[in-house]
Amino acid sequence: MKFDVNFDVQVPNPRERQRATAYAFGGCTSDLRSGSCAGCLGRCDRSFTQAMFCQMGVSTLISFSTKDSVVIMHGPVGCGSQSHGIDFSIKQYGAARGVKMEGARWLSTNLTETDVISGGNEKLYDTIIEADRRFRPTAIFVCNTCAPGVIGDDIESVVNHAQEQVTATVVPLHCPGFGAKVFSSAYDVVYHGIMHRFGFEPKKYIDYTPFDKSDPDYEIKKQRYEYKKSRTVTLYNAWSIGPGDEKEIKRLLNALGINVNIFVEYKEPDDWRFITETALNVSFCHVHDVYFLEYLKREFGIPYILPTIPIGTEQTVKFITAIAEFFGLEKEAEALLKKETEKLKKALEPIRKNVEGKSVLISGGFLRIGATGLLADEIGLKVVGFRNFNYDEFGDQLFSEVQEKIGDVQNAVSTQANELVNMVYKLKPDIAISHPSVGVWLVKAGVPSLTLFAQRFTYFGFTGAYSLAKRIERTLKNTAYARNISEHTKLPYQEQWYGKSPYHYITGLPETDKPTI
Repeated sequence: MKFDVNFDVQVPNPRERQRATAYAFGGCTSDLRSGSCAGCLGRCDRSFTQAMFCQMGVSTLISFSTKDSVVIMHGPVGCGSQSHGIDFSIKQYGAARGVKMEGARWLSTNLTETDVISGGNEKLYDTIIEADRRFRPTAIFVCNTCAPGVIGDDIESVVNHAQEQVTATVVPLHCPGFGAKVFSSAYDVVYHGIMHRFGFEPKKYIDYTPFDKSDPDYEIKKQRYEYKKSRTVTLYNAWSIGPGDEKEIKRLLNALGINVNIFVEYKEPDDWRFITETALNVSFCHVHDVYFLEYLKREFGIPYILPTIPIGTEQTVKFITAIAEFFGLEKEAEALLKKETEKLKKALEPIRKNVEGKSVLISGGFLRIGATGLLADEIGLKVVGFRNFNYDEFGDQLFSEVQEKIGDVQNAVSTQANELVNMVYKLKPDIAISHPSVGVWLVKAGVPSLTLFAQRFTYFGFTGAYSLAKRIERTLKNTAYARNISEHTKLPYQEQWYGKSPYHYITGLPETDKPTI
């Protein structure tokens, strides 16, 4: 594994340097895998970029979903424009987890042209003081955006000075958009800030028991507590994982007698102190949490595994089995999963009859789209292509399975809408499954679109597989909406663009004798 990090630096390296994550590629699945194994994907880049995701925006997801937090956007007020839409989601999906959230509370330092010339340190200090005075939060996250990043505002010094004056823990997040071409680097930035500013105390909490030693039953209670901890797994969620997903995986693990904790979103910082109270850490999605899990392993000796993402029958079986094996529950898991698989197979049969042979293009994070592609194949869809936002070695095993079962289909690495639309025009899928922010491009191109994730739906496990299959079936029954939209809207690309390869602007691609689209 090429994954290498330094937790002692002030700012973590972006993923394109830290773990050689690729952000540009075009070709087939076999080309992608061979390029990843050979380490040559990092040579790919673009001679033209239409737009890309911003790591600052992604940094706010964990920050906003931390209970009793306030986020400060240190930059022009426009950097917070997307935050208004998060407020409802925070409240609704917190409530669905039994957590009363305050919503998306945020302030902006509102840097002006004058501030960009003279510096924004004073404004940042005043805003931290005001956030603490107005909300009395547990945590204040300071997002360092592009403008202060360019002019060199010393937010670490400002935060350290303000920390002496406020009760909240102030966490600087170095997340200017230009700081990373792989936007998922934002997750490492937030976890890095949490690690350094909140800290974890293994000596105090690793052997913690919530009982009074003078209690005559202390030893019995301690043994029970330690036994429960030895049978506990901590699952790490992400913004793209809904309460239904968490409930489904918890249901399966609880059926095996395994206790389940879920971190870090929709928790308050005080809960983080007990994050070491577990026997095993497991990430729902490597893209989200592996940086933090590696830290917990090195600092506290807590093992972690990254089995797969539990979407579709086969990946769910692998996910649950890997956890069960850690706890010595292989036979119990085999019996449970056999029963669940048979029930799902029977439930999917009528759906398969209605969707079999239809083609699908899948776009989004590489783990999700790979597993979703296998689920699509399971119900009879023909997968004609993938569009990964980024890609690294953590996807090699999954896409080896994808290639074996689905074949050597088109597989791009791209955040570019123009490249996606070009792929759609050439591959002509009957339906597309995409990241929520991408569907508008697909529908305008006349292709019915489903979201790859949404907190209001369930995608994980056996329940999620049936739910997604049912929505695919329903969408394919009536494609009039996408067709009508495409007939009355125009995409912003000239006709000559569609005559070129969607990979026209990607440089450094390895030579191949395989036909491109």
